[in-house]
Amino acid sequence: MAPWRPPASISSNPGTFVICRNGYFGIRLGNIAQRCGAIVHEVDSPWGQPVDPQALSDELAKHSRVKAVGVVHAETSTGVLTPMPEIIDVIHRHGAISIVDAVTSLGGHDMQVDEWGIDVCYSGTQKCLGAPPGLAPITLSESAMQVVKARETPVQSFYFNLQDLESYWGQSRSYHHTAPISMTYALREALRMMMEEGIEKRIDRHARVAAALRAGLEALGLDLLANPEHRLNPLTTVGIPEGIDDSQVRSTLLNEYGIEIGGGLGEFRGKAWRIGLMGDSARDRNVLALLSALEQILNANGYEVAYGSSLAAAQKALAAASPASG
Repeated sequence: MAPWRPPASISSNPGTFVICRNGYFGIRLGNIAQRCGAIVHEVDSPWGQPVDPQALSDELAKHSRVKAVGVVHAETSTGVLTPMPEIIDVIHRHGAISIVDAVTSLGGHDMQVDEWGIDVCYSGTQKCLGAPPGLAPITLSESAMQVVKARETPVQSFYFNLQDLESYWGQSRSYHHTAPISMTYALREALRMMMEEGIEKRIDRHARVAAALRAGLEALGLDLLANPEHRLNPLTTVGIPEGIDDSQVRSTLLNEYGIEIGGGLGEFRGKAWRIGLMGDSARDRNVLALLSALEQILNANGYEVAYGSSLAAAQKALAAASPASG
């Protein structure tokens, strides 16, 4: 497939962005773009649903000079994974470049940056890569770099001047900053561990433990909030039962069982728990430990469940998948 090229006029674009919002982090992406001076238009999808390609196409058709479209691949406020190939195709057909947030999906889901034609893709080291937090891997296509190099005004941020960063990390090694060497070595080690396991095996492991967790939660009668066809494996959102105190359950989990889960964000605040299984924490034993603790806590708080029901469901799901991974 021939590489997509941006229109020649895109470099003089005043900075019109379209942001796809189907959760908290899509909203935040739009906020960041506005803070950088962009003219931002939003395409909203219901929380719990993926980004709608048709809605995006309709919004893009309203504007003649859109420079870029931002979209979150793995929206961890809702537990939804948005399929990228169709979204990228829509973006390119309207002459814009794509900016994809892969903070949680990289290393936990299939992420074909070049094959899908993603122009700008960034992630974080602390999620499924399993490295310490603090670095943000980023990649730009040749088309995206054309836009960067054709810029007619200085970048307002020295820190985020991509041309200078390219020179710093490239062959010329032009000074830009002092790199966090210890973090870079930590990332290298995490990537080495990933390659030893195998990327496909790691992705399969995330899928396997996520399926077990979902089976266990549903056995407890809890509602999963993400669209069943587009559920994110590294993080699961589950509705909080009526009458159950959100903070009390999470506090008990942390203080008595040493297990931390996230509370809801945005529209799901106080209504959902966000359960992450990422990197090395995506293990059978962690699923079973959490479900066992939830059975104890929910029963103690008046939400009656059959002891062992969630564990049996999770174990059945694990047995139906690949061999145990820990």
